Amino acid sequence: MTLSQPTQTRSRSAAYDRPAAKFTDDGRLEVRASALGQCRRALWYAATDQEVSNPMTDETKLVLEAGQALEPVVVRAMQRRFWTVAPADPDAPWRVEVEAVPGLTVTGHPDTTGAIELFGDESVIEVKTRGPEAFKRWQTLGAERSHPESVAQAACYTLGLYGDFRETVIATLDTGSRRWDYEVIPAARIERAWDRACERLAPLAEHHEVHGADPDALPERDFTAADWQCRRCPYLNACQPGMAEANEADDLDEETPEPVSDHDAQAALHEYERVQQELKSLDADKRGALTTLQHWLRGKGEAKARLEGSAKTRTVGMVTSRRYAVDHKRLNALLEPEQRAEIVTEQTSEYLRVS
Repeated sequence: MTLSQPTQTRSRSAAYDRPAAKFTDDGRLEVRASALGQCRRALWYAATDQEVSNPMTDETKLVLEAGQALEPVVVRAMQRRFWTVAPADPDAPWRVEVEAVPGLTVTGHPDTTGAIELFGDESVIEVKTRGPEAFKRWQTLGAERSHPESVAQAACYTLGLYGDFRETVIATLDTGSRRWDYEVIPAARIERAWDRACERLAPLAEHHEVHGADPDALPERDFTAADWQCRRCPYLNACQPGMAEANEADDLDEETPEPVSDHDAQAALHEYERVQQELKSLDADKRGALTTLQHWLRGKGEAKARLEGSAKTRTVGMVTSRRYAVDHKRLNALLEPEQRAEIVTEQTSEYLRVS
């Protein structure tokens, strides 16, 4: 494992914009740390310089660029909270290189190092940005379940920077609410994440040893066309010709099983808007009436009182309710991922949103 600091200034694009995998001059296979969760066939496509057949959309590029731009914002927020943080220079970042298995190395550029809120040993801080749903999922499930590839990435940086495993921080910004939170992952679980990443990469190294850098000798896929990893893969059409178009057709079939005209959809939208406006007006009236009743009850100096209504006599009273919250950060730190999976379960629902 090596840690090196570039001797000359390079642009961010030169340091960070590199393929997910490549073959080095000495014949080794090199995998980018941020690509540890990718399909091994996709990594092979990248390493053998095969042409992208499913280009990244402008929307996806925007999301990635926004994430890169917001990472320093999280670091500055940590510093304001009195974290001891040493962010990497974006023009001359640290570079780590760790051997995962013989013949295969993982390389990357850590975001920052530091200590948590004035306490604790120095460790790697991996900064991520997530949309509202992904952020909530991360907070509830923990990174090891919601985004295991980010933990493997942080594990690589920890081993590359310090030569051993230590507790590591995953800091995440919610791009919707613009708030951030963090999770501390114990050293033993960081080591386990790295071991699993190495175990996953071992067949790819063996494939390289048998076939060399043959672009036509493809390893097995890790995902199916139904998985989001396949749908977003830049090599989807090369790997599974026609699947991109088929996925689009499937999406349309799922969304509109029965043909609906634009006129009918617009009429439904107008009706939806009308009802929404009525509900808002009624809700405002209801809140106003309840506020008046609350002031009346307080003026009587009683917790409960009877009052004649339009149809019958009603009881007006203040009700105290309790809510119980789970500190998922403490839960994630105390329990193994397998134990948390038995306690915190996922439920998927589908609904229509008009915005």
